[in-house]
Order: sequence, then C-alpha cells, then structure tokens
Amino acid sequence: MKIDIIIPCYNAEKWIEKSIDSALKQTYKNTQVVVIDNESQDGSFEVIKKLKKQNPEMIIGSAPNIYPYGWTEPVEKALSLCDGEYFTILGADAYIEPGYIAK
Repeated sequence: MKIDIIIPCYNAEKWIEKSIDSALKQTYKNTQVVVIDNESQDGSFEVIKKLKKQNPEMIIGSAPNIYPYGWTEPVEKALSLCDGEYFTILGADAYIEPGYIAK
C-alpha cells in the first residue's frame, strides 16, 4: 500500500527543510512526498527545489495563493499529483518521527 505525504508550504523557509526531511526519512518505504508551494514570498520554494535535486523521487509543484494561509489550493494540486491509496497532510512547520507512517 502506498502512502502520500502532502506538505503544503507558504512562507516556511525556516522550517520546510526539516519538515521535508522528516517525511523522506520514514521507515515505511512505500511513501511518496509531495510538496506544493503556495506562492511563498520568502525563500521556501528555493529550499524545496534544492531538496528535489537531492531527492528526485520527491514531487514538487506550486499552486496559486488565492486565500492566504489556506491549504485548499496546494492540497488540491497535491491530490492531483498523488497516486497512493492513502494520504496524510503535514504542515510545513511540522515534523514527524521516522516510524509515523509505519504506525
């Protein structure tokens, strides 16, 4: 069973690398990390693109920021890119333990 970890991001430059890293380090190996930037005004998307180069299996994209601080647009965009049976949403400023998905 494949699990998608969706990370919507808006102006989370300080936290996004640690958040993505925690998603990528899951002990349950059949996971896919999908990060969608919501037109951040800081360096978030540059951090995301750097991590994509290091982790080509990661899926990234962007979505229009119609409702600031809302997750609707980036989550809808991520869902259009996901192909897992289940998904979870992780805040760009949140981190999960390596065994989170396995549990």
